[in-house]
Amino acid sequence: MENWFFPDNLDPMPILCLAGPTASGKTDLSIFLAQKLGKVELIYADSMAIYKYLNIGTAKPSIEQRGIIPHHLIDLLEPDQIWSSFRFRVEAFRCILECLERHSLPIIIGGTGFYLKSLYQPSIPQGSPAHPRLRLLLERYSNPRLFAYLVAIDPPRAFQIGKNDRKRLIRALEIYHQTGKPPTSFKKITSKTRNPFQFILIGLDHKRVDLKRRITERTQLMIKQGLIQETQDILLKGFSPNVPALKNFTYGPVVQCLQGRLTIQQMEKRITIGTFQYLKRQLTWFRKAPVLWISTEGKNFDIISDEIIRIFLTYCIGGHSNE
Repeated sequence: MENWFFPDNLDPMPILCLAGPTASGKTDLSIFLAQKLGKVELIYADSMAIYKYLNIGTAKPSIEQRGIIPHHLIDLLEPDQIWSSFRFRVEAFRCILECLERHSLPIIIGGTGFYLKSLYQPSIPQGSPAHPRLRLLLERYSNPRLFAYLVAIDPPRAFQIGKNDRKRLIRALEIYHQTGKPPTSFKKITSKTRNPFQFILIGLDHKRVDLKRRITERTQLMIKQGLIQETQDILLKGFSPNVPALKNFTYGPVVQCLQGRLTIQQMEKRITIGTFQYLKRQLTWFRKAPVLWISTEGKNFDIISDEIIRIFLTYCIGGHSNE
């Protein structure tokens, strides 16, 4: 039976994705771009913006910005809840369809690689379902211990993940404890289902030295804006320091500072270094992704947005394919 919204004889509909690494200016540019295009709604592909109460440390768009342009997939989860790329894909597709029904142009914005990949290259979940109680037990261990444990069980997967990607280390051990098999024994199966959308990833290209400078300045600004108090407020709501929303390179050092284990100066340094490491992982992922890069050097938002619109329009009139 033919789908009324996407007849079988139609090509996939192009959907613009504004991508790029952390501190590349995606948020402010997306607002500028949306205002230039008119009747746009933004859908966030960000693994931290999904959490409530985390505003300063996630550099979310402000309440004022969200009042100008509708935003989706922000502030959906409590800090102790778990999110996944599969759930993101489901919710993103729902948002896209609802935007189209309102005759709005949906734009995906974000830098979380596995969320973006779930859109253009979905895969069937393999291994085992999430096990919240088991994850809480694994959360008690440090990254070095988790890594050493996984090396003993599945060395290829351990070295593929690395020592610092806590979420993926825990997920790999979760699969092993539920199935009794190493994670690499489960083959990744790419979904063959027809995708009704063609996701056009356009990235903001900065020199690495400029990104590091922006990260350093942004970390300092976050602290001045009240990052420590924001974290304290989350803990005062009754959430554990070990909830998923706080176990990352931004909020983790703040929790340690509140516990008296780090000074403010040490906290700032940890956040900055952690963000540098995250930037490195992002850039590695983006090198393998089908991203069309736009140089930002010497250009204002007006010029950059015009370039983005021009590229996107070539796909809308059928001039390119990213497959």
